[in-house]
Amino acid sequence: MKNEDPWHGIAPPPSDQAFSGRLALDCRPHELFRGLDHLGRRTLLLVHEKSSASKARLPEMAGLIVENREQRDDGRLLISVTLESDENADIFSRLSEDIVDVVSGASDESTAVSAFIERTWKWHDLLKGKRKPRLSREAQMGLIGELWTLIHLLAPAVGIGTAVASWKGAEQAPKDFELSGVCVECKSRGAASRARIRISSEHQLEDVPGHALVLLVLTFATCDDHDPHALTLHDIVGTVRSELAKLAPQSMSMLDQGLDNAGYDTSHEYDLVIRHRSTAPYEIQGTFPRIVPTSFPDGPVEIGYDLPLEKLEKFRIEQQTLTEMLHRGSDDNVKD
Repeated sequence: MKNEDPWHGIAPPPSDQAFSGRLALDCRPHELFRGLDHLGRRTLLLVHEKSSASKARLPEMAGLIVENREQRDDGRLLISVTLESDENADIFSRLSEDIVDVVSGASDESTAVSAFIERTWKWHDLLKGKRKPRLSREAQMGLIGELWTLIHLLAPAVGIGTAVASWKGAEQAPKDFELSGVCVECKSRGAASRARIRISSEHQLEDVPGHALVLLVLTFATCDDHDPHALTLHDIVGTVRSELAKLAPQSMSMLDQGLDNAGYDTSHEYDLVIRHRSTAPYEIQGTFPRIVPTSFPDGPVEIGYDLPLEKLEKFRIEQQTLTEMLHRGSDDNVKD
């Protein structure tokens, strides 16, 4: 009977200074190997250039070792997952084939590295029985709005790396974006909904010393999949990740952490399909209608309230004014 074990016939290397393996040909041009380390342990590893490295946190799994390291001969990097004991060889084979499948579909080396890491996290969550609850349609729209702001407004003005670093909404911070001289709070609403927005606490529109403060109201309309401007959460995450991989790959781990904090899961199906209709920016200053902590110094706290959009019109600013504020509010006005 033919042995279908992909590691069959691979001999362990003579020392810990070497590695013996077999290239996964279906992943070319990516250099993904099945191999053995000097202890005879099964390993799956991806060799890549330093420029394609990811700073994403790696999972810790019982019985598996996931690590980044540098090759001793040519200085290139490799990311690997190693099985500590052969008793779980069948599970390891399934995990490895899954990683091979996603890496083989990666369009470039940076994407291949990110795909390798993401897949190890999926298996980490699966083996631990962990699964995030699916985001509600309201939460999907909110996250789409923040990512739309990041890629279409902040990235052109300050650079995508700076835009990702400024994204604080997923951390449950009072403001969604915090640049050195300006803070931005985003509110997403449906085109058919009531013309008002919900402010969730007295801290959301509170002044930040030394910063200008902008409220962005983004309006989205539901549409079908065939609309050329249709957006799903997966679509906009893919757009942000693609641009980041090209322009600031060193910030990919920061984006991944933000998406994880926001509850995003690549394995979920998200049913909200929308298109962007409009963005209305407002500068929060002076008599802007809001409740802040100083409004009630002795309490109550955690105050939520609605703002009718018609009451905000005199505070509305032009798109060009917003762009200039973002330029002034970024560090040294230098793009990534």
